[in-house]
Amino acid sequence: MKAPFILGLGITFLLLVPLGIYTNNFPFCAIGLTGAGLSFILLSLKVKNDWKGFNRIQELPYIGTSVTWVSRLGILGLGALALFSASSFWADSPAYIKKNYTKLEGIPSKIVYVQPAKGEIGGPITVIINNKRLSITPNPHYPIDKNMDGRRFLINYLPNTKWVMDYEIE
Repeated sequence: MKAPFILGLGITFLLLVPLGIYTNNFPFCAIGLTGAGLSFILLSLKVKNDWKGFNRIQELPYIGTSVTWVSRLGILGLGALALFSASSFWADSPAYIKKNYTKLEGIPSKIVYVQPAKGEIGGPITVIINNKRLSITPNPHYPIDKNMDGRRFLINYLPNTKWVMDYEIE
């Protein structure tokens, strides 16, 4: 595989992460971070100093080769960071597949409302129950309003990533 293809593949995988967060799709984030991490690590190992993308940098006097090495180390670090971030998603994968979620039930000690973006109906809220902080996105079945104090929550989430799968408000 050529370096530009690997770079494009890494960027494509990396774009799955915000899409997964926006659509609340757990597998998109896990696959996106893993694919991006592996692609960037492979790119940093495969790219040589004579890669077409580094030709302009090579022509700089004194610092040409050092900038190339720093760029390769930066790409390697980005890949390692993405793989490290993906590890918690893969640790939660068995619970996600078996639908064996961690349950948190109780009346929140604190509810933090986030101002919705322009054009959105309601922004996410942060709920603190038993010293656990979870962020909940609005669900049409349970409208979020300012009068939720004293109401009981039942939240199913994944323990390592704190990814909320579903919730109920009584």
